[in-house]
Amino acid sequence: MNITTLLLPLLVLFGFYTVLSKSLLRMAIGLALVSATLTALLFTMNSPLAAVFELSVCAGLITVVFVSVISLTQPASPREQQKGEVNHYSRFFPMVILVLLMAWAAQSVFNDNPVPVSHALSGQDIRHTLWNLRRTDVFGQLAAMFAGIYGVIVLFKGISHDK
Repeated sequence: MNITTLLLPLLVLFGFYTVLSKSLLRMAIGLALVSATLTALLFTMNSPLAAVFELSVCAGLITVVFVSVISLTQPASPREQQKGEVNHYSRFFPMVILVLLMAWAAQSVFNDNPVPVSHALSGQDIRHTLWNLRRTDVFGQLAAMFAGIYGVIVLFKGISHDK
């Protein structure tokens, strides 16, 4: 059994946990677990640049922003909570169809005919690719990080600390 066979079901399991959770905080933590698992999967697919971006932005920055926003929101009233719980699981019926389609598409992973990735593995050096060919992506990554940091600063600046 290779690591991909272990990571793919783990990714789906964390995804289900994220979607089916009722608490926003658990959803944010589940999203971070999905992102961390996807990062490991990207590293095994010999795609370190995408893995580093996934880990830094999705598992790190976005999770921090989500948890910060969740901590600033007011809890729902008991009436609103009861109204939300009535139809909580009925909205996930289309997900069954989506899972069946994903299982059908991922069938080649579990067969003896894996998807060929030899063309993707024969690329240039990562330093050359990162600084010469993907410079715009690096600046986009930095802009997304600074925008997230600025958003957190603005959120926390509005909170008064006098008690």
